[in-house]
Amino acid sequence: ELSTSEREEGMAKALEEVLSGDPALARTQLRDFVSAINDGSIRFENGSIVDSSGELWQGSTGEEAVGESVYAFAENNEYLSREDNFRTGVELLAQGKVEESIRAFEAEVQQHPENSDAWLSLGLAHAENDEDVKAIIALNRAVQADPNNLDALLALGVSHTNELEQVHALTHLKQWLLKHPHYAHLAPDDSLNVSQPPFTLHAEVISLFQRASLVRPDDPEIFTVLGVLYNLSYEYPKAVDAFRHALRASPDDYALWNKLGATLANSMRSEEAIDAYIQALSKKPNYVRALANLGISYSNQEMYSEAASCYLKALSLNPAAGHLWSSLRVAFNCMHRPDLAARCDAQA
Repeated sequence: ELSTSEREEGMAKALEEVLSGDPALARTQLRDFVSAINDGSIRFENGSIVDSSGELWQGSTGEEAVGESVYAFAENNEYLSREDNFRTGVELLAQGKVEESIRAFEAEVQQHPENSDAWLSLGLAHAENDEDVKAIIALNRAVQADPNNLDALLALGVSHTNELEQVHALTHLKQWLLKHPHYAHLAPDDSLNVSQPPFTLHAEVISLFQRASLVRPDDPEIFTVLGVLYNLSYEYPKAVDAFRHALRASPDDYALWNKLGATLANSMRSEEAIDAYIQALSKKPNYVRALANLGISYSNQEMYSEAASCYLKALSLNPAAGHLWSSLRVAFNCMHRPDLAARCDAQA
């Protein structure tokens, strides 16, 4: 019988092989990270990731490349010839026409590059479309245009969490608190020491937000952030409680219902996650992120036909969500429909 360490080593090797065998996944930082663990370049020690010399590992989380990236605008945007695109984009987003709203917001920021709220709305639209990298680029532009844009800082913290970029998520969430008029007094030292080990920074930030929750116990944003922070440390029961607390104050917040669903799913509570995603979709039927997540939870419950329906609807709303084709292919294979799975391969 294999020891625990031998089983873990075998799983890590298998994961690297899977990641390397997929042309898309082979180029990701996750594959590089797993490879570095397997070859001994980095290791875990006292809650930190250290390199072979014993120094804290400074591997790129991707924000440097993303932060420096130029936003790639769609070509032949019909909204460029129109005026008042910001208002139009807001109306389209409220109607659930996310792809159209993105084009309107893109036209607005091309016409008015310093419109921080337009960059924010563009980032939020991408986040709804399950496109966190594009969201981060747009949200960074929002903060560049207005360093005090609290909504953009908060959204950056969430998007970096979705991209598993812990340090950058924590940094943006701490900045949000430091700049917030109701909570800035909780952190007299306004310096951001990003060289701290992640677990130290996390402990500091979560302590700040716990104190903030005592200052304004009915503020849903504070408890939303606490839910995000508990997710970062894999404390899912606490995250669920925080999101439920926030929902008591904001029961119609579809994005918050989705966060609750994702946390329940991470807790292996797929049935409850499905209920939360359905709540999110009842508030916003064309919410691509919730549709994609609902599909995953249906798959986890071996409800593959329902999962495939979710993926297909999400793809109809956002044809650019190429990562969903692989999920749809898995669902079709589990339905014993290799003919449909083959068509997914042609699309991916």
